[in-house]
Amino acid sequence: MPLISVVTSVYNGEAYLKECVDSVLSQTFQNFEYIILNNGSTDGTAGILARYEDPRIRVVQQENLGIPRSLNKGIQMAKSDLIARLDADDVSDPNRLEKQINFMNQHPEVVLCGSRFKVLLGKDYIDIPNHAPAENETIRKSMSCFNPFAHSTVVFRKTAFIKSGGYSAKFKFGQDYELWSRLLDFGKAYILKDELITVRLFEQSTSSQNSKAMRIEGLQIRWKAFRKFGGNPFEVLYHFLKSLVGLIIPERPLNK
Repeated sequence: MPLISVVTSVYNGEAYLKECVDSVLSQTFQNFEYIILNNGSTDGTAGILARYEDPRIRVVQQENLGIPRSLNKGIQMAKSDLIARLDADDVSDPNRLEKQINFMNQHPEVVLCGSRFKVLLGKDYIDIPNHAPAENETIRKSMSCFNPFAHSTVVFRKTAFIKSGGYSAKFKFGQDYELWSRLLDFGKAYILKDELITVRLFEQSTSSQNSKAMRIEGLQIRWKAFRKFGGNPFEVLYHFLKSLVGLIIPERPLNK
C-alpha cells in the first residue's frame, strides 16, 4: 500500500510534463503512487505518458472535465490518505515527499502542509519575496489577504478533503484557495520553510492569461475567509484595494 498518492491533472502539457513526472520518480521516498489524469489533451501528452512503464504510475485518459472535477476524480481514486499535489509544469525537489510525509506523520493534527518554493521564469530563477506564514494561526489570518499556499507545494489528508467537499467547480481559477478555507475546518495548517517545489511561470500560463477573472474570484474567497478566520482589517483593506486597482489597470504580460 502506498504511503502517499501524488495527483497531477494535465491538459496539453507536453512542453514540461516529462520533467514533472521524472521529478516524482526521482524522489528519495519511493513508496508512492502517481495518478496522472490526461484531461482531454490534444497535443503529445498521451504519447509522453505512454512511454512510462513504472507500475506506480496510474494514467487516466479522459475528456476535459475541468480542473476541479479532474482533481476530485484523481483524489477519489487515491489509495493513500496523504495526497500530494503537483501541477504538470512544476517540479518537485528530490526530498519533497520525504520531508512532507515525515512532518505529517509527526503532526496528525495537521491536515494541510505546504512549503516554500522557487520560481522559474523561462530559463531563469527569479527572486520573489516569500513571506508566506508558517504557523497555523498566522496562516488562517492571512487567508483573508492572499492565498498562502502554492498549489503544487501542498500535501493534505484525503479524509479531511472528502469531509470538506473537495474542489468546487464554481471556482475556475481559485479552486485551491477556496478549498483551503473549508479544509481548515478539520484541522491545522503548516508551511515548511524548505523550498521543495519549483513553480514555473510563463506567458501562456493560465494565471497570466486570466488575471482579471482570478482577481474577481480572489475577492470573493478573501471575503469568505475574513468572515470565517478574521484578520487585520487594515491589511485586508489594502489587499482588497490592490485587487481592485489590478482589475482597472491590467498587468503587463510576463516575458519568457
